[in-house]
Amino acid sequence: MRKTPKILITMLLAASFISASPFLGELSLSGVASGVNTNEVNIMTRYLPAVEFQNTLSEDWAYDLGVRWQIQWGGQLDTLDIGTSGLIAEPYRVALNLQSARSEYIIGLQKINFGPARILRSLMWFDSINPTDPLKLTSGVTGISAKHYYESGWSSQAWVLLPGDPIGWEGFPDQEGTFETGGRVGIPHERGQVGLSTHWRIADASAISANDPDLYEGRIGLDGFWDIGIGLWFESVYKNQQFANNPFLQQLQTTIGADYTFWVGNGILVSTEHMLINIWDSPSTEDTNRLISTVMSSYSPTLFDQLSVMLFLDWETETPLAYLSWGRTYDALRFTLGAFYTNTENTQGSSAGINSDFSGKGIQLTVVYNH
Repeated sequence: MRKTPKILITMLLAASFISASPFLGELSLSGVASGVNTNEVNIMTRYLPAVEFQNTLSEDWAYDLGVRWQIQWGGQLDTLDIGTSGLIAEPYRVALNLQSARSEYIIGLQKINFGPARILRSLMWFDSINPTDPLKLTSGVTGISAKHYYESGWSSQAWVLLPGDPIGWEGFPDQEGTFETGGRVGIPHERGQVGLSTHWRIADASAISANDPDLYEGRIGLDGFWDIGIGLWFESVYKNQQFANNPFLQQLQTTIGADYTFWVGNGILVSTEHMLINIWDSPSTEDTNRLISTVMSSYSPTLFDQLSVMLFLDWETETPLAYLSWGRTYDALRFTLGAFYTNTENTQGSSAGINSDFSGKGIQLTVVYNH
C-alpha cells in the first residue's frame, strides 16, 4: 500500500469520531479450495470499518470526510496460526472530499480509476482490481486529485501523488522524495466520450541498476466509448521509460472491447475484450508482441441472483482460465460461489495479463455482510 502520512490519518480519525459520524463496515469471509497435486484450502477474513461525516461549508460547497481501515487475517488452512501471525491492519481509504456543483477535490488515500475497459484495462494506472474478486478490493494512492465539469460537457482531472509501492501495471516503486503528476481530459460526443490522459513519475530501479536508479517514466493514454446499438470501446497507452543516460523500455498497450445485450429472459449481457502488449527497445527483455483475450457473459434470473462466466486466454503461453460464478444479494448479506479452471502446465507469465490468483481447478466461496 502506498504511504499515508500519519499526521493526516490521526487528524481525520479524530475529526470523524469527534463529529459523532456514522459507523459503517463490511465484514467478509472467503475461502478458496484448489487442487493441483494436493488439495489446498486458503481462507481470508477481512473487516473494513469506516466512519463518515458529511456537512456543508457554504451555500456552494460541501465536504465528505471518510476513514476506512482494512483488517485482514488468513492463510493456508492446514498451517494457519490461530494467533496474530498473518494479521494485517492498515488504512484502506482516508480522504477529505470537497464538492461544489462543478468541482471536486479529494485529499488523502483514495482510489483513482478511469477508462471504459472492464477487465483487460490498459488504463489500470492507480488500482489493481482483480475481475474475479467479488469484493473488488484494491490499494489506493495518496495525494490530491481535482475534477472540474464544464458547461460544454467537457471534464478535466489533475492529480499530484506521494511516492509509493508499484500499483496497476507498474514494475518498480516510486523513488523516495519525488511526486507523481498527471491529468486527464474527457470530451463527450453524441454517442459516447473520448478521453486523453497523461502521467509522469520517477521510479526506483535500484534493483536492476544500482549505479543509476532513477528511472524516468512518462505515459500518455487515449480512450473512447461509443454506443451504436452495441457498445464499442478502446484504450491505448504509450509508455516510455529511460535512465538519465540510457533508454530502458518503450511499450504500447491497447485494449479493444465490445458488448451487446441479447433480450432473452431478463437480458443476457455478452462482452469481449482483447489486449495487445507491444514492448521494444528494452535491454532486459526481448521485443514482445503479446495478445490476451476474454469473453464474459452475465444474466440475472431474479432481482437477487446473478450468474456470470468469464473465459480468458493468453495466446503467447496458451494459458486458458475459466471462471463461473453465482451471486445472491440480500439487504445486508451477499453470497458469491465461484468455480475456476486453468491449465497449470504453462502459467508462467500469464498472471500479469489475466490478473488472477487462481491455479489449477477449484471453488471459491465469499460471504459479505454490510452494516
